[in-house]
Amino acid sequence: MLSVQSVVPSGSTTRLAIVGASVRAAAQSALRAGFNVVGADLFADADLDGVCPITKIADYPEGLADWLAAQDVDAWIYTGALENYPDLVDRMAAIAPLWGVSGEALGRCRDPLWLQHLLATEGVAFPLTLPADVPPPGEGAWLAKTYRHAAGAGVWRYGEHPAGKSVYAQRVAQGASFAAVYAVSQNGATLLGVTEQLVEGYAYRGSLGPVEVDARLADQLARIGALLGTAVELRGLVGVDFLLSGGDAIVVEINPRFTASIEVLERASGASAIGAHAACFASPSPPKWPAPRASIVGKRIVFASRRIDVDQRLGEELAALHQQGQLADVPRVGTVIEAGEPFATVLASGASSEETLRALVALAAGLLARCAARV
Repeated sequence: MLSVQSVVPSGSTTRLAIVGASVRAAAQSALRAGFNVVGADLFADADLDGVCPITKIADYPEGLADWLAAQDVDAWIYTGALENYPDLVDRMAAIAPLWGVSGEALGRCRDPLWLQHLLATEGVAFPLTLPADVPPPGEGAWLAKTYRHAAGAGVWRYGEHPAGKSVYAQRVAQGASFAAVYAVSQNGATLLGVTEQLVEGYAYRGSLGPVEVDARLADQLARIGALLGTAVELRGLVGVDFLLSGGDAIVVEINPRFTASIEVLERASGASAIGAHAACFASPSPPKWPAPRASIVGKRIVFASRRIDVDQRLGEELAALHQQGQLADVPRVGTVIEAGEPFATVLASGASSEETLRALVALAAGLLARCAARV
């Protein structure tokens, strides 16, 4: 476990609030780092019971500010996709100390035109992007992106996006999908690791890692990490989604918070990323991060293939899988999950990416088969 020095001078354990669409993985990470945690999110899944006090926010995300104002905490952090609400983040930062990136820097790193200019000057690839609502030329394939969502939502083929949506046109780039995670301090950035992204269409479905990188890619990732703290002025945990094409990284997006792939890197190393995050606000030096273990860790989001009613018996079966370390983001008894909605997350590890992926696919299929058998 990483050594964590709190930025809040106190003789007692730091009380940390964690907010976002889903705080489960970040809350568990914070507990491993020794924090006293309270959380608020959209789902308040059952596997948070016994982990930390959790509140389900009906008026999401605006209701988070009122919730935070009612808490007695030393600091707070956010998970996805609060980075898309810089004004709300600034309002909440006036309520309690924020360990994270505030409005101005959020605006920069979530602005694809600003990123395009910065990365071009530094020799880092980024897909050609046009200003919002400027139609692309006829040649080539283009995407329509809102840059107001996370996990691949808000992305369509250009011309297929919903009418009335304000979108950027971005030229389609080819390559395998990866994510790099950094802990960024005042004087540098530590690369916590790289994961392979499991995607369907443009949507995030899970992660495998850690991924070994060669010297060429390692040099590129080091240059990207240096930019995060200097030019972009970010602090703490930062995820960088990129495509790998011909050995070169093409940056796609910067997510300045605890990302979905971090859980994989934590399970592979045994360390706490929230511990590393906190250390970035306590010291100007970048935090250390342990070498990963030999196994490849994976997670995969399972989507309901048909309506699922989580009754008492199914809830008990899901709880048993959770206790075995195979399931996370467990829905509560009484929850109704419609076809196409996220149901839960399966977790596995293996000696290789292929072995881990096979285990994830089998776990997901078994989980859906349990639900189908109950109809």
